[in-house]
Amino acid sequence: MSNAELPVQVGLWVMVGFTVLFLSLRIYSKLSRHRALWWDDYSLVAAWVMVVIGSGFISAFAAPSSGIVTASSDRVLLLFNICSMFCALASAWSKSAFALTLTRLTERAGTIFLWFIIATVNIAYTVFSISAWGRPCVVQSNSHMYLAGACWSPTAKIAVPLAVVLYSSLMDFTLALFPWKILWHTDMKDREKVGLGIAMSFGVLAGIIAVKRAVNMLGVDPVANGSYYHGRVIQCIWNVAEPCVTIVAQCIPTLRALLVDRKSRKLDADSAETYEEILKQQTVRCWNGSSHAISSSDHDFQSPSES
Repeated sequence: MSNAELPVQVGLWVMVGFTVLFLSLRIYSKLSRHRALWWDDYSLVAAWVMVVIGSGFISAFAAPSSGIVTASSDRVLLLFNICSMFCALASAWSKSAFALTLTRLTERAGTIFLWFIIATVNIAYTVFSISAWGRPCVVQSNSHMYLAGACWSPTAKIAVPLAVVLYSSLMDFTLALFPWKILWHTDMKDREKVGLGIAMSFGVLAGIIAVKRAVNMLGVDPVANGSYYHGRVIQCIWNVAEPCVTIVAQCIPTLRALLVDRKSRKLDADSAETYEEILKQQTVRCWNGSSHAISSSDHDFQSPSES
């Protein structure tokens, strides 16, 4: 691992740096236009805090002076479980943030479905965290590294977290496709719908990363399976990459709104329509065929009309 320590550290903190940059710009774009932060914003901030904590453990994990590379497998597993726990919280809360955002743009049927996603994703990642600390049946019951209680079979220790990661991937793809149902019933131009839909669907990348995590867990990935220590570090990197991508993906539509709004003001300060004006005008026909007028307090998911 000695040759990989520097790339791991640089790659990890560059990834975290991009996350805080996009999140800061998202918050700035709202506050600069006197837009109040909402629960989805707070959930993203909380997810980012978990990312930073998890990244701190990974950074210590990969540090040359940590001595972990020569430590026992129990110590490696302990730090890996801590990393995984914080990354699990970050993944759950970052996905919940996007689902919360979408609840403001849907009617009752869509909202119920989104709350189902929020509940099940958080429950799934709670089970994921518990499984990490569950004692394998091959380990003595007096081990202080695991939770007290019944032991977990080798199959359960693999199957439970694998099922959670695959379900997480499915929810990433579902949330990435969900906005298209909403956007396609607006009175926006088709080109605007496509552009905004793409901006809102970058979360599909998080789903791809979750699939990669599942591959790593099965030991199919030759890089992650090179050695016990090296494999655990690589898994930690992918664990933190998923919430990072989810956070960045959710900031893109808001930043797009800020950039297009400023461009329209610069081109024609007198007649250009701002996002707030467009938000007041757009109407979303939701799942049950009824109409839901989006107020100016809702999020920047509509694209301004082309002038």
